[in-house]
Amino acid sequence: MFAGPIIAREVLTAPRTLRYYLWRASFACFLFILLWTAWQSIVGWQDVRELGLMARFGGVLYGMFAMLQLTLMLFFAPLSTAAAVAYEKDRRTFTLLLMTALSDTEIVVGKLVAGLLHIVVLLGAGVGLLSLCALFGGISFGQVVSLSAVTAASGVAGGAMGLLVALWRDRTFQSISLTILMVVFSVTGVELFSVFFPGLRLWDVPVEEVLNPYRAMIAVLYPASDEATGLVRASSLVYIGVRLTFAALIVAFGTYMLRVWNPGNNEPREQGDEEAGVVETLVEVEEAVPAEAVAVASGATVGGEGASGRAAAAIASGGEDDLDDAGRGVTGLHVPRRTHRRVAAAARPYRAAWSNPILWRELMTRAYGSRPLIIKACYLLLFALGFGFFESLSAGMEQPLATGLGMIPVGLAILSLVLINAQGVTAITTERDTGALDLLLVTELSPGQFIYGKLFGALYNAKEMVALPLILASYLWWTDRMGGENLVFFTVDYLLFCHFAAMLGLHDAITYTNSRTAVAHSLGTIFFLMVGILLCAYLIIFSDREFGRQLLSFMIFIGAGSVALFGSLGAKNPSRAIALVALLTPFCSFYCIISLLNGDFLAALLVSAGVYGFALMAMLVPAVGDFDIALGRTNAIQG
Repeated sequence: MFAGPIIAREVLTAPRTLRYYLWRASFACFLFILLWTAWQSIVGWQDVRELGLMARFGGVLYGMFAMLQLTLMLFFAPLSTAAAVAYEKDRRTFTLLLMTALSDTEIVVGKLVAGLLHIVVLLGAGVGLLSLCALFGGISFGQVVSLSAVTAASGVAGGAMGLLVALWRDRTFQSISLTILMVVFSVTGVELFSVFFPGLRLWDVPVEEVLNPYRAMIAVLYPASDEATGLVRASSLVYIGVRLTFAALIVAFGTYMLRVWNPGNNEPREQGDEEAGVVETLVEVEEAVPAEAVAVASGATVGGEGASGRAAAAIASGGEDDLDDAGRGVTGLHVPRRTHRRVAAAARPYRAAWSNPILWRELMTRAYGSRPLIIKACYLLLFALGFGFFESLSAGMEQPLATGLGMIPVGLAILSLVLINAQGVTAITTERDTGALDLLLVTELSPGQFIYGKLFGALYNAKEMVALPLILASYLWWTDRMGGENLVFFTVDYLLFCHFAAMLGLHDAITYTNSRTAVAHSLGTIFFLMVGILLCAYLIIFSDREFGRQLLSFMIFIGAGSVALFGSLGAKNPSRAIALVALLTPFCSFYCIISLLNGDFLAALLVSAGVYGFALMAMLVPAVGDFDIALGRTNAIQG
């Protein structure tokens, strides 16, 4: 155990599964497909006779790989560490870990390294393809090293932040949601800070390049003239040093607060007296013991049969005075005895559950922790920052949504869908990890009550994520920056996407028994459908919309995504409907994006509503109709 038992166990057990190698191979293949797509976008089928064209292709490919890897690292590294700790807490094994002989440092650092192991391995799998960019020309091997170092430092700092949030919070949804919000805030908050302090520098490096990972990556892609040589740039060294110092401080603080925060308030034995209702109390009283009982206990015969009869009569009458007199009549002694008597508390009013108790619990109780307002406050703050940026930058523009500023409302809507999806997947994984799902399955609840209760409960608990993008769209319509027809289209489409995101989380939670796997597949699917398709559309636009020469690479990219989507959605119970959803969803998502860019909003609405509505029903109908089969229970089909 070279670095503690937690790290040693992860290093020994992780390579044993086939999934460990499939993830690395799939990521390398994904980067290779992007390489081919970029080649078709820039070069096409023409013969290359100029070195400048190769250098231009290498620079563009390097920038695309850099931003993609950084985005994946910022998104998945914090989620991996947060999910690792939240999974232990839900299964009540984290408390057992605290009872072992492991030190606090071994526990915190071990969980950090264990959560980042798979992410760092994926990063290493892409180093080979990144090195090809230097062979094409336009960039140096020093830039490749700087890119890898900046990305790794960003992942370590993000993983430490996700670990700290998971150590602090007790519920999986709170840990994952706060981690996602902190990742977004780490970028938008730095940009806001640089707006108020534009000339602030740290070690002769602009503060936005030190704190914002994307700014640091741009500095690596386009270095200054005095930093054109060297293995690692000075600005990159400052960024890496600040990130690693930040990660070390977070780990130290998490180690210090480990046993203060844990076990949390959700542990049954850690709840305060003021939170639990008192049903019965024990009151200490004194009773007189019959002297005859004392004499019998000591083995002596006292007073004959007459005394025994008087004492027995006194006991039978229930009067303490008679008992004392009878006792004094026998021996003349009074022996007190201490005992306890149960006194029931006064009955308190109770709340009656609805006909659907699952929905009642989701809406009327604190099913996802005692402090959900923290998540909502962070989301409101981020939404306000995004809205403020959009308003300040779009001042004086007639159609700001037709420019690059339209990505701000789109980003806020995607963030809302990711949080709704996290709410949906943790609604069932938390029940399974705590052992409550098995109890619910043996009750008289119908599958419809369970699924619909969880679905609408997830949407209700994420009502701010549902309402705020609709309010923003209404504001844009009120200020004549969006038409009324487009407002109706967006409202219908966004509400459908909200139901799809929540149901996708429930479907993955039912499909995968491991909580970490369910969260990874659910959020990864949303990430692919939203961000991956946007990246593909960007490549089409970058090639001046010359779609014909990159049709083959596009088909391979979307086809590989469809195969991966079918493997994720139909891992346990594949069906023709799921196969059709996996085949059509990536293509139709791409079509909707291109239709929006061309201004054909009605076509985008009809296609997206049809495809994602069918995907919603393909996951919802089996969950309600074949609930036992969806959960892997075959009792319903045995006969």
